[in-house]
Amino acid sequence: MSFTRLRDNFELVAKYGDSVPLYLFSDLFLRVPGYREMFPVNMRNQRDRLMGALGFAVEHAGGLHEITPYLHHLARSHRKLGVANEHYVQWSASVVSTMQRFSGNAWDDGLDREWREFLGALSRVLVDGAEQDATKRPARWSAEVISHERRAVDTAVLRLLVDAPFAYVPGQSAPVEVPQWPNQWRYYSMANVPRQDNTIEFHVKADGAVSRSLVCDIQEGDTIRLGAPVGTLTLNPDTGRNILLVAGGTGFAPIKAILEHVTRLPVPPWVSVFVGAREPDGLYDFETLRTWAAKYSWLSVRAALSETHDQDLAASGTVSEVIAGYGRWDAYDAYVCGPPAMVDGTVEVLRGNGFSDNRIRLERFASEAVPSQRFAV
Repeated sequence: MSFTRLRDNFELVAKYGDSVPLYLFSDLFLRVPGYREMFPVNMRNQRDRLMGALGFAVEHAGGLHEITPYLHHLARSHRKLGVANEHYVQWSASVVSTMQRFSGNAWDDGLDREWREFLGALSRVLVDGAEQDATKRPARWSAEVISHERRAVDTAVLRLLVDAPFAYVPGQSAPVEVPQWPNQWRYYSMANVPRQDNTIEFHVKADGAVSRSLVCDIQEGDTIRLGAPVGTLTLNPDTGRNILLVAGGTGFAPIKAILEHVTRLPVPPWVSVFVGAREPDGLYDFETLRTWAAKYSWLSVRAALSETHDQDLAASGTVSEVIAGYGRWDAYDAYVCGPPAMVDGTVEVLRGNGFSDNRIRLERFASEAVPSQRFAV
């Protein structure tokens, strides 16, 4: 089936904007009231993500196999919320009800069949992804806060003891839920390689509700919950090139994990690390880098401050300006993480330096946002 009418119908309905997901969730919660408890109080992000994910699936309605990895990722992510197979049945019914509601006279039996066939196929892929994931790991983990250090007014470093093995690749991130904000998950990068004692480290800036709780409210002995790790900001050690690591703010967390990964390679490449901040407080963990640089001859570290001049501590300017001042980086792969403006500025400099996108891995840290990786080798 080509699903041409289905795609046209979705485009028609999507013109009604936020009214569509509002109606869909209302229909779902009226259909099964208990489902409301699975979602946060503020549903705006969920509505946006729903329409984005549904629209992407509709684009591939005739070939869902092409986006199976994406759909399996969605299914893995939904497991932490307690989503089970029967939830997809009810969700599908609410999608059909919503499409019919906003289609007006365009709705007919043929369109109804197309939607039900498409949603049935979509649900089967999602269920398959969830079942595969369930054979490998829990839906979520509990973690006790065993150390909480305020490194600046708005920044904390937390060390956690996870209740079960928590497998991830250095540079990845995991969704976190705190007791103060049930069902509101925020992603944070692990700042260390996996350890046998199941401890992990998070670097958090008080930007957004969950982050403010982690910095200001959470104390040693408290318990938070984790979902499955995700992300492609991970080391590719097989390119034969040297490594440029660039961090801004708490974007240093995955960069630190990647660097620790490099220290464990049999023959580490040359590595240059640049950490940028506005004020000295933003260089909250730079002493760790200096210690490592004194230990490893292949490692050089530099700091940049854009709003404070302290030549003994850091170069003046944005981190991208400082990187540009060091000339060409032809023999390097780049890994970049930090605030969106910092990442975009660094990528622009790297492209001007001759970098192709497949030599850049990046992640933007934005308020309450799910991390996204635009480029990957």
